[in-house]
Parts: sequence; C-alpha cells; structure tokens
Amino acid sequence: MDTMEWLYELDLSGTALKELPSSIGNLIGLMRLNMNNCKNLVCLPDSFYKLKSLRRFYLKGCSRLEIFPEILDTMKRLYELDLSGTALKELPSSIGNLIGLVHLSLDDCENLVRLPDSFYKLKSLERFYLKGCLRLEIFPEIMDTMKMLYELDLSGTTLKELPSSIGNLIGLNDLNMNSCKNLVFLPDNFYKLKSLERFYLKGCSRLEIFPEIMDTMKMLYELDLRGTALKELPSSIGNLIGLVHLSLDDCENLVFLPDNFYKLKSLERFYLKGCSRLEIFPESMDTMKMLYELDLRGTALKELPSSIGNLIGLVHLSLDDCENLVRLPDSFYKLKSLERFYFKGCSRLEIFPEILDTMKMLYELDLSGTALKELPSSIGNLIGLKDLNMNNCKNVVFLPDSFYKLKSLRRFYLKGCSRLEIFPEILDTMKRLYELDLSGTALKELPSSIGNLIGLKDLKINTVKTFNLENLPTTIKQFPLHELILRNCKRLKSLPELPPSLECLDAHDCTSLEDVSSIKKFFKQPLFCQDKPYRSLVLNFSNCFKLGEKGVGNDIDAEDSTSLEEVSSIKKVFKRAVFCKSLGWLFTNCFQLDQKAASGPETPKLEMPFEHMVTLLKDYHQAPPESKKRACIITCVPGSEIPEWFDFKSLGSSMNIQLPSEWCSNNSWINFPSFVASAVVSFPDSYTGGEFGITCECHLKSRNRDDRCFSCYSYFSFGSRLSDHVFLVYDGFKVREMVKSKASNNRIYIEATCNLYLEGLDSSQCEVKQCGVHRLFAN
Repeated sequence: MDTMEWLYELDLSGTALKELPSSIGNLIGLMRLNMNNCKNLVCLPDSFYKLKSLRRFYLKGCSRLEIFPEILDTMKRLYELDLSGTALKELPSSIGNLIGLVHLSLDDCENLVRLPDSFYKLKSLERFYLKGCLRLEIFPEIMDTMKMLYELDLSGTTLKELPSSIGNLIGLNDLNMNSCKNLVFLPDNFYKLKSLERFYLKGCSRLEIFPEIMDTMKMLYELDLRGTALKELPSSIGNLIGLVHLSLDDCENLVFLPDNFYKLKSLERFYLKGCSRLEIFPESMDTMKMLYELDLRGTALKELPSSIGNLIGLVHLSLDDCENLVRLPDSFYKLKSLERFYFKGCSRLEIFPEILDTMKMLYELDLSGTALKELPSSIGNLIGLKDLNMNNCKNVVFLPDSFYKLKSLRRFYLKGCSRLEIFPEILDTMKRLYELDLSGTALKELPSSIGNLIGLKDLKINTVKTFNLENLPTTIKQFPLHELILRNCKRLKSLPELPPSLECLDAHDCTSLEDVSSIKKFFKQPLFCQDKPYRSLVLNFSNCFKLGEKGVGNDIDAEDSTSLEEVSSIKKVFKRAVFCKSLGWLFTNCFQLDQKAASGPETPKLEMPFEHMVTLLKDYHQAPPESKKRACIITCVPGSEIPEWFDFKSLGSSMNIQLPSEWCSNNSWINFPSFVASAVVSFPDSYTGGEFGITCECHLKSRNRDDRCFSCYSYFSFGSRLSDHVFLVYDGFKVREMVKSKASNNRIYIEATCNLYLEGLDSSQCEVKQCGVHRLFAN
C-alpha cells in the first residue's frame, strides 16, 4: 500500500475485521481511527506506532482484543485512546511513549490484572478511566509528579489500597472509588492531594478507617462515604475547611461523630440517613452559618443537643423514622432559617416543644406517625406554616384552640388520627387553608365555625367504623369546595346544599344516606356552560343501599348500589349537560339493572341509560362545532350481552363495518362518521378490583382508499370483584379533531374497522367477550 497523506478519518466500527494489515502505517495523514465494536478483532499490527498523525483511536467493545502492541517510538499527537470493554490483560510498558495522551479509557476491561510501572510517564494525561476492571487489584506507584491528571475513576475495581505515592497526583480533582468492595484502607498521606475537589467512596463496604488529615485541604468540597464500614471520623476532619457536601448515608457501623464537627464552617449538606447505630449528635459549640440541610433519618438518636440552635443557617432538617427519639430541645425555635422539618415515623416522640418566639420561615412540618398527644398552644407562632401533616398520630386527642392563628396554613392532614373526637372552633377566618383531610378520625361533628375556612377546596372525611357523623354543617355551601370525600359516614342521612364549585363528591359506603336532592341544583344552573372546556362533575354513591331515584344524577358512580332500580329520571339531566362537559355514569354491581330486567317488556332498565345517552349524542353530533365543548361519555352496567338495538355486534373484540350512503351530507361535521362503542368485559373470580382502561380504535377507509384513524380511551377503577359488565365509550373530542382536519374534508368513508382492547395493570385478568357499534346518523 502506497502512502496516503489525505485520508484523515477511517471508520471501521462494527465490522467483522479480525486484524489490520501491517501496511496501515502508510496512512500517514490518518487522524481518527474508529474500530468500536469490532467484536472479531484479535490483534493490532506492530506497525501501529507509525501512525504519527493519529489523534483519536477508538477500540471500545472489541471484546476479543487481548494484546495491545508495543509503541516503539513516541507518538506525540495521540491524545484519546478508548480501550473500554476489550479483553486486555495488561498494557505494554512502552505505553509511556504516548507522550501526548490526554484521555485513556479502560472501563469494563474485566480481564485487566495490572497496569505498567511506567504509567507515571504519561505526563499529558488528564482523564484516566478504569471503571469496572473487576480483576485489577494493584494500582502502580507514581514515581514522579503528574500535574495534568485531574480525573481518575477506579470505581468497581478490586483494589485493596492505594499506593502511598498517590500524593504525586498533584493536579487530581476527581477521585472515584465507588463500589471498591475490597478496599480496606487509604494511605496516610491522602491529605497531600491538595487539588482534590471530589472524593467518592460509596459502597466501599470494607473500609473501616478514614485517615487523619494532617494538614488543611481547602479544595475538597464533596466527600461521599455512603455505605462504608466506618465506625467514626477522625477528629482532624475539621481540616477539610472547604468541605461543602458530606454524605455518610447507610454507614451502619458509625457510632459517633467527632466533637469538633462544628469546625466544618463551609459545610452545607450533611447526610446521615440509615446510620442505625448513631445515638448521639455532637454539640455545636459555635455557629454554623452555611449548613442548610441535615438528614438524620433512620438514626438511633434519642434527642438532639440544645446547641442545635447554633445551626443558624439550617433550612431542611429530617428526622423521619428515628424510632428512639423521645424529645426535641427547647431551643428548637431558634432555628430561624428552618423551612422544612420532618418527623414522620418517630413513634416514641410524645411531646412537641413550645415555640417561644415566632418562626417565619418554617412552612412544612411533618409529624405523621408520631406518638404526640397534642400540639402546644404556641403552635400559632409558626406564622409561615403552610403544610402540617399529622397523619396516623393515633394518640392525638385534641388540637389547640389557637389552631386558627396559623394564617398561612394551606394543607392540614389528620388522616388516621383515630382518637381525635373534637375539631377546634375557628375563631377567625382562615383564607389560605384549601385542603383538610379528616379521614379516619373519631370526629362526632364539625363546628359551625368551620365556615370560617373560606378558602377550603378539598375536604375529606373518610371515617372509621365508630364514626357518628349524622349531619354536615349548612355552612359548607359557603366553601369554594372542589372535592368533598365522605366515605364510610355510616349515619349520614342527607346532604345539605353543596357549593356550586364542587367537582367531586364521593359518598362511598354512606349506607344510611337517603336524601341527596340538594344535588339537583347542579343541573338547574348553567354550571357546565362556563368557559372551562374540561369542567366535570363526578358523584360517587357506591354502596349507598338506601339511595333510590333521588341519588341518580349526572356523573354518578353507583357502585354496589344493589337496590337501585329506576333510572328514567336521567334523561333531563343528560339534556342539560351533554353539550358542555364530560360524562361518567357507573352502575357497577347494581344487579337490579341486570340483563333480565332489560329483556322484560315492562321496564327495560338496562336499555334506559344507554338509550338516553345515545339519543343525546345524536343531537350532539348534528350540532355545529362552535356550539359544543368536549363530550366524553362512559357508562357501565351489569350484563353479558350488547343491547339489541346496537347496529353491529360481534363476538370478540373487533369487527368490520360497511358504511351506508346515509353518511353523505353537505355539512362537513355531519359527513364525518361517528360511533358509540360498547364492550362486554368478563371478570374472572380471581379479580378483586383494580385499574384498567378500555380503548376503542377506529380505522376508516374512504372511496379513495386512504386510511384515517382515531381512538377514544376510558379509565376505570373498581374496589371489589365484578360480574360481567357492559361498557359504553364515546369521545367527541377526538371526532371533532378529525372533522377540523383538512384530511377529513370532502371524504366519503365507506368502511370502518373497530378494535376494542383492555390495558392497564389488571387488564390481563379480564377479557372483551363481545363488542358493538352504534352509528350516529345525521338525521
């Protein structure tokens, strides 16, 4: 091969080459040679060193390459060499002739057992990667200073130690030894790495001792010791005067911290999560202005020192799952910068300290799962508090009368406070509280002053079995409520007038509920015609066994309402709402609306909700687009047959339909075909409830044989096993999108293929037994 001066890039990656010819050296102008993933490559020519112009050489993934050739002369220009994933066992001692090498990667060279002693001669080297070299046990001595090397990755190697000459890496910034599971100690002269900024030792599970820092290290700002076997840190840790981030998460052998911890004046983040033997936190003998995050989750601390108040810059403090914690210091209120304070799962904490001065910054306090019996009356000094979580505080028996002073409070969670019987009077308006969860409490009533929560939008009262609530306060109509959850209120008989802003009412298992006539007002006002394109109302009266016709309305989920029979009153409700909103109507396990009733000549009850919906959809389909908003309709009733009046029915989950000439019209929004789809879904005996979706996918063919496709999707979630049910799905929004598109104009569609399929976590247990389609004609 003659010399070739002009070829500067050669890409052979992924080829089946076994070797390169020795004449490769004639490519004297070659600057970039890519042989990545040449999995058959077994050797390189000895003449490789003759490629004097070569700057980048890539051999990543050449998994059969075991030997790298000797470099018989200096190569000044090669600055990047990638040998990661090769089968190399060693590098030649002549590697030092690559005097211009800047980047050397040997990642995942699982057969590599040693590095040459001449490694230190690579004076230009800046980045050296050895991640995942599982057989590399020894790192060579660095016989001379290396100023340029700033990044060294030894993670996942089997190194037991570093050489004492590691201090010669005077320019080293990043040293990664994560998951070096055989590492047992670090050299005493570690502190000589004056340029070191980041040192990672995560998962070095045999490392028990951290060396003394005999001189100050100004540059080291991140030290990761997570998952090591350290029992303590040296007292000289204070010499890390530039340390910003210190992580000791999951150091399960750690038993104490040095007393001079407070000398780490630059420290901002200190993580001790999962240090399950750490019982004492050191006194902070001086102020620490910079520390803003302290994570003590899952430690064995019994208390915090009174000097905790010296952490004057602390913003985030977490003590979640500190199961031995029995008290907090009285000086807690001195943490003036604190914004987030977490105690979730501190199951022995019975007393919360008095807040002796205002705390403006604290906006989130999580006390869930603690043993608190009460909150101090001084809780009102948390004037900036927005979120207060006391879920599952099973010992709490009352709340302080000063609760109403929390003027910034937005969310208050008391779910599972099963001994809380009285909710305090709200003596002044609380404008910002918009979410209140009283689920699982023992409240007997709500105070009439609840109306002072003038910003309340979400109210949950899912109750315990002993709950005695019989009435809701009439002032509830004043709230701008969006969601009202009343599950399991066994003695609740009627609903008062509800606020017009309501979007979701869930009265599941309110077994005494008889009168819900107040919801009729939702359909007597232009509620659904407001300028909110996705406005919806969901009413759930499942397991409300005493609820008859009065309980039927728009968007009703009457799951398990086995006494429900008459549904004819829904017609007017549909007429008011269908042009303006999405509609959901679920009658799961309402067995008196079964198939036998539908086939009877007197009261075809199963047919009724379906027919009313379809009648309204015909009107909806013919209306001009500007007069209607999105209409998304879902319905389900017990049954194992598609209603007889459906135009097309088929076993299984798909069907082909020939479209008649009636589709033709001068109006483009009517010319476009639309369908109501139905499916019979079978649920096996093993089905105990869950989530799934039904998708109806429709492929249309026109006379021009061009295809168009649209689909609609409905989501369902049931909390109990079901018999076979018939589902109806329709999404007018998808239809309208197709109508507006230019592709649908001037098309006459002659054929449609419909497929219905289930998806979701539990859909594998279910089966579409039958499917049906009902066409929406123009006239």
